[in-house]
Amino acid sequence: MKKNDFAVFVVYVAMFALAIVAGLVWIRPMTSQFSNSVGINPIVLIILSIVAGILLNALLLELGHLTGAKIGKLRLRSFIVLGFGFKKGKAGKKIGFHSFDGLTGETKVAPKDREKSSLMGYIAFPLIYFLIEVVIMVVLMSVSSYMVGQNSDSTAGWMQIFAVCCLVVGGMIYIYDYFPAHLDSTTDGYLMVLVSKPTNKKAYNDLLLADEAAELGQPVPNPIVYDDLTDLTFNLNLNVAYADLAKGDVASASKIIDKLMTAEKVSPNLVNEAGALKLSILLSSANPREGIKMYKEDLNDNVKKYISNVSSPAALRCYLLISALVEESETEAYFALDKVEKVYKGLDKTKEKVDRALLEANVALTKKLHPTWNLPDLPWAKPAAETKEEKPAEPVKEEAKAEVKEEVKPAEEKPVETKPTDSSEAK
Repeated sequence: MKKNDFAVFVVYVAMFALAIVAGLVWIRPMTSQFSNSVGINPIVLIILSIVAGILLNALLLELGHLTGAKIGKLRLRSFIVLGFGFKKGKAGKKIGFHSFDGLTGETKVAPKDREKSSLMGYIAFPLIYFLIEVVIMVVLMSVSSYMVGQNSDSTAGWMQIFAVCCLVVGGMIYIYDYFPAHLDSTTDGYLMVLVSKPTNKKAYNDLLLADEAAELGQPVPNPIVYDDLTDLTFNLNLNVAYADLAKGDVASASKIIDKLMTAEKVSPNLVNEAGALKLSILLSSANPREGIKMYKEDLNDNVKKYISNVSSPAALRCYLLISALVEESETEAYFALDKVEKVYKGLDKTKEKVDRALLEANVALTKKLHPTWNLPDLPWAKPAAETKEEKPAEPVKEEAKAEVKEEVKPAEEKPVETKPTDSSEAK
């Protein structure tokens, strides 16, 4: 189980536990007490209260983000509550139903000023609004209790049930949103921890600008290569390397990647990703000798294991190229390409286009080296009926192929086994 998967598991268990405890200790006794006097079936009242609690807390959460964005000098890119709202894209602002990356909604922002814009209000205001909600619901419960006591009449008991259901739903949502780790989506708790490091405050603004540019189909504005490496600045530097690859500037990209491969105070899998990316570049070059040497002699076991797990686009491309150039295994090449849809799903928009182009080039190279191999099509490839008839790829000349084969004869060290595996490592 990945570290992220374990965090998700812990959060959902905590949310479920809160719901069970509140239901048995709080809501059930009140339902029994007021069941004959609230004027509505208690089960229906609870369901309506839960629905109202979801709507209220989802709206307050995103309104908190909206308020914080205005105060922090951030511009809105999207505002979605339970699937409805607006998004800004290449075609402008679109109002309606949209998919969203979050538990109940999504408010995307971008800095107006990369130096002065701040996320602190964006992070803090949803929690402030929830505390205000808690105060209001406690007052509502007190009023209900007073009315019931004064009139010896429990018709006002519905207010207590409604208030408790809203608070429980809100508590579940905010347990998720302020958990200090990246879950299914980027939570406020994760952002709070992330931007607590001074280096990351400005770096995250750069990341937001890069993400906005990717959605709008624009170049990343004034990309910066950071010397102080954290997990965040590491990924930003990696984005710059990908931008260089997209422009065909392999030398500049390699220079950045070489530095990333020696990073110390970052997650191990990030360093492994840099190693896999460097190897994929060398193996797909016009002369793959250096890449083959790196794979056989210089690559450490952690990177080899990372590649064998096929958990990222760079690892997948390495797996494919090793299968084609070193092992000459059609089965292993097929295994790699069979994982494309899973690995490329939800890919970072800042790298998606170039990642696809790199894989397409690697597949073309594999088919050129092994024209008889029956490999699956890439998921985004057009169906054969929609594509124009193309001239078959010209097989590699025998003398060139022989030269490559000479380079890939088994070395004394056994190459990493790239058999299918279900295991994966945490980032």
